[in-house]
Amino acid sequence: MPNKPPSSYVAKWVLGETPSRYFIWRGPGSREMNFATTVDLADVVPNDRFYIHNRANPPSVDVSSWTLAVHGNAVGSPKTFTYDELTDPALFEPVTIRRVLDCGANGRSFFPKFPAPPQSWPLPVGFTEWTYGTMGVADWTGVRLRDVLAAAGARDACAIKLTGLDRITVQNDDRSPPHKAAYEHVIPIEKANAADSLLVYAMNHETLPVDHGYPLRAFFSGWGGNAMVKWLGAIEVSTTPIAVPITQVNQVLTGPSYPEPVTPTAQNPKSAFELGWNATVMEGSVTLTGRAWSANATITGVEVLIERMGPGGWAPLSSGWLPATLLSAPEPMGWVRFAIPWDAAAGAYRLSCRASDDQGNTQPAPEDVPWNQHGLHYNGFVRHPVSVLPMSNMP
Repeated sequence: MPNKPPSSYVAKWVLGETPSRYFIWRGPGSREMNFATTVDLADVVPNDRFYIHNRANPPSVDVSSWTLAVHGNAVGSPKTFTYDELTDPALFEPVTIRRVLDCGANGRSFFPKFPAPPQSWPLPVGFTEWTYGTMGVADWTGVRLRDVLAAAGARDACAIKLTGLDRITVQNDDRSPPHKAAYEHVIPIEKANAADSLLVYAMNHETLPVDHGYPLRAFFSGWGGNAMVKWLGAIEVSTTPIAVPITQVNQVLTGPSYPEPVTPTAQNPKSAFELGWNATVMEGSVTLTGRAWSANATITGVEVLIERMGPGGWAPLSSGWLPATLLSAPEPMGWVRFAIPWDAAAGAYRLSCRASDDQGNTQPAPEDVPWNQHGLHYNGFVRHPVSVLPMSNMP
């Protein structure tokens, strides 16, 4: 059984230390991983460097009295499970998977902002402007969700609703005053019953940190982090469809490309350079490195395009897109580091990297990504600005 943190703690939106060297502050409960610092990471992101997105104060949980309630019309009678029961290998088989956790809003800031009226679609105002650091790879340990549902006697289920213990501020469509509600998310039973859909109690072989959902969170491989409810307190199991809760209404794709709202599920491949935005390098031999990942597939390759600013604007170097070298064997639903040499001459540049996966997906150009009001599931390649300084500028 994992070690248990203190039974109580001072309430604040982010509890762990998030030094500016490793994190970018995006709001009271939002800490983005600084992608420029991933250069020293190996296969997983340590718990104390993993991005954080808390929508409110994490709940204070006394694990000795905490229980997970499983209820609903697909369950004969409500059942509760204690922490000790869920972490007892004699009762539930422990499962560890290495997976990407990729926020559904990762890359939101790269979406073009629609102009003011007469355009009928408003700007996506009020949402966290993440770049590509709202992701990470970890070893997740827990029990299969389907095993817990079976132990509760669930039958003929159609969907489940996960309810967290945190209370977040929500706004109804009727513009009535904001109010507090538990964070909830509805999951179809097919996904809930997948072999790699877990109820997680450990992260990187340590007790799940409070900022990441202690004592228990959901994990659905390949899907956006918004579905992976933290501080889990209850699961409703229903034989009929469950109405979308108010905390999920902003988690749909809607806009000119979507005649009807679409609930996003599987993620697409993404990639980023291990460089700061507007980075500066010296001219000469440079090795560009980065990471490519897919929460729902296996990366098969990465290409890099280097463009230089000239009298006529941006122009690609004569070689165009070039294949990068993958520095390890890509892991399914994980990430891989890539590298490519560059003989850099002084000037202003923008660098692009695009990843492909084994399901035939390749990152599109930014202008080819369908815009949506809530800024979800962006996966276009990014034109990363870099300046190369001449060696003559050295003192």
